[in-house]
Amino acid sequence: MAAVLLISTYEQGHQPLGVAAPAAALRSVGHDVSAFDLAVQSISSDQLVDAASRADLIGVSTPMHTAARLGVRVVRQLQEHADRIVFYGHAANSLRELGLGRAISGDTDRQLVALANGDAAPTMPVFDRESRPVPARTLLPPLDEYARYRSADGEHHLAGYVEATRGCAHRCTHCPLTPIYGGRLRLNGAEIVLADIDQQVAAGAEHITFGDPDFLNAPQLAVELLEAASTAHPHLTFDATIKVEHLLEHRALLPELARCGVTFITSAFESVDDELLGVLDKGHTAADLDTMLGLAEQAGISLRPTWLPFTPWTSARHYLGLLQFVETRQLIDVTPPVQLGLRLLAPDDSPLVAPMREMGALVDYDADGLTWNWRHADPRMDELQGEVVRLAEMQADFAEIKRASCEALGVEPWPDVPAPHVHRPGLTEDWFC
Repeated sequence: MAAVLLISTYEQGHQPLGVAAPAAALRSVGHDVSAFDLAVQSISSDQLVDAASRADLIGVSTPMHTAARLGVRVVRQLQEHADRIVFYGHAANSLRELGLGRAISGDTDRQLVALANGDAAPTMPVFDRESRPVPARTLLPPLDEYARYRSADGEHHLAGYVEATRGCAHRCTHCPLTPIYGGRLRLNGAEIVLADIDQQVAAGAEHITFGDPDFLNAPQLAVELLEAASTAHPHLTFDATIKVEHLLEHRALLPELARCGVTFITSAFESVDDELLGVLDKGHTAADLDTMLGLAEQAGISLRPTWLPFTPWTSARHYLGLLQFVETRQLIDVTPPVQLGLRLLAPDDSPLVAPMREMGALVDYDADGLTWNWRHADPRMDELQGEVVRLAEMQADFAEIKRASCEALGVEPWPDVPAPHVHRPGLTEDWFC
């Protein structure tokens, strides 16, 4: 039996499945597992080092870029234990060359079990079809330590989190899953997901987030899960992340999702520029965005778009067009200011690195930032991105960002569009990749 310490630094404001799932797999074969969630727990450096010194294997969860960067900071405190450290998750590949520990990706639960058993770490992503045990959530802080669901009437409710699938059937070029999964999709099993929902409801959850990269990658499974969960727990509400392409393809399912309790959907609109949407391989056009907003409204589901406003392909005209779209479609209330300053990340394994190099946009690789630095052909765009980030950090509102953008890009601001403030359902913490 091995002593395993699992560490999560950040998992989008929810109780980390990236710890609960592998912990269950490790426990199921007899390993002793402890865990820290540094996003909500105050753990001193001494406590961290002491726990690491007693572990045979130290797993650092890196499901996304932000978590990977934070994980590097943590592991630098544990360098004397580098031979026992393994980064695992979608962003782990970016950490292979840092010399801070091993790195595994793909379906990592069983890989962690193998490492705890004393096997060597694989050098390539591993994908399996083995069944999984119900995630071990008792190792983690309670749900009231995490982001809550905020209903349309402004009330807050404890929120849980599950994933019905692993990987993604699509290959969006800016997505960290694409270099790893390459269009592969694995199902987690309806019984396991429903049991995980049950245990979170027993812990007080009144809302469940389906955090799959795309909930309608497996539409039949998605509907089965919603129908079963809403029947077992009629008071539950839900949200999910679904790409525009799937929402359009499966538009007939929207009323059923609403009937089962889905109150909002997060969808990666990304841009109003068809050229950029093509570069990102999103599978939708700018014209589809209005169609999707209308379909969601008809179904009674709130749509919360996410954006990728700053890339080497984004022109000043299209950035201003994005701001106009947000304002004229009355999306200001569901667009956190920080979303308007996001800059394309380009990890070393990103499919976008090669075209960015060809267009002369790449500057150098930031090893600590785990991304290539790049510059826009129009220097005003890089300067504006920094200014929007600064304004967002100062909690500036949309109107201030609009004014600053128009001034920086040398255009007259368009007339403000009156829009009443409307409470829309969502979570109390905005998530970041």
